Amino acid sequence: MTELAKGKVDVAALTARIRHAFPDLAFQRATLNDLGEDHAVVMLDDGWVFRFPRGPEAASYATGERRVLEALAAVSNLPVPHYERIAPDGSFAGYRRIGGEELTEVRFAALPRAAQERAIDQIGEFLAHLHRLPPSLTADVEKVQWNGRVQAERYAGRRERYVDILAPPMLARVDAFFAALARQPGPPQLRMVHNDFTEDHILIEGERLTGIIDFTDAGPDDPAFDFTFLWAYADWAPGRALDAYVAGAEREAMLSRSRWQYVRYRIEQLWWNAGGFRAYDTAKVLKELPEQLDYLEV
Repeated sequence: MTELAKGKVDVAALTARIRHAFPDLAFQRATLNDLGEDHAVVMLDDGWVFRFPRGPEAASYATGERRVLEALAAVSNLPVPHYERIAPDGSFAGYRRIGGEELTEVRFAALPRAAQERAIDQIGEFLAHLHRLPPSLTADVEKVQWNGRVQAERYAGRRERYVDILAPPMLARVDAFFAALARQPGPPQLRMVHNDFTEDHILIEGERLTGIIDFTDAGPDDPAFDFTFLWAYADWAPGRALDAYVAGAEREAMLSRSRWQYVRYRIEQLWWNAGGFRAYDTAKVLKELPEQLDYLEV
């Protein structure tokens, strides 16, 4: 298949592929979203979303993703994509756009407290539905288990860039953090998780959640991983979501694992930003990092 590297996507060529595969689909305007790591996205008249895998790895996830979404739609409390248009060769697919904007940290902070709590409750309930799905839905796709050991190995491969980002004392603390992360206990069992549950995949309109998108990375992993980003909204958010999730005896262990993953996520934002892959508020991350490491006693 032709690789669709960021910044080199020919939207006219992708639009032609859509017209060829679906001659009955009428539209006037095609807009490219070239931000995603795994897919180039073409929006049609703000009504349809067509996703084109950037390479063979993302393409291999497509069938499993659609199986997950089909099963999830039957039980979910929030809308998820429904692929109504699948190219005859299976190389790309489209779904009707789910309205709303990304629930960024800024948008969340601007919500009234009651709306914040309602959103977090809905997220917890949604994750409970997702995590109950059988892991076998993606059994035919080989995916990395993102445990602490694997994440520490990835950090070691990227450490050279952190030398230019962090002062030596903080770099030493980050080294210690990843060494400790590699030793953290894993979950008692793997469950079907979203695996990329961040602000850009949670949609809101006004004070109402409208849907969850981008299940490319869905597969068996630590269920605590999906609670990671909620720490960015508020310190109380992951615990409240776990209450709605009805975590029971697993609650405290999941809360702890998600906190470790949140700190890992913030540290990795520095790498993404430095490499020009994504733009993050690195000043905010650097300001918060000492307190986060203090909390974990690293």
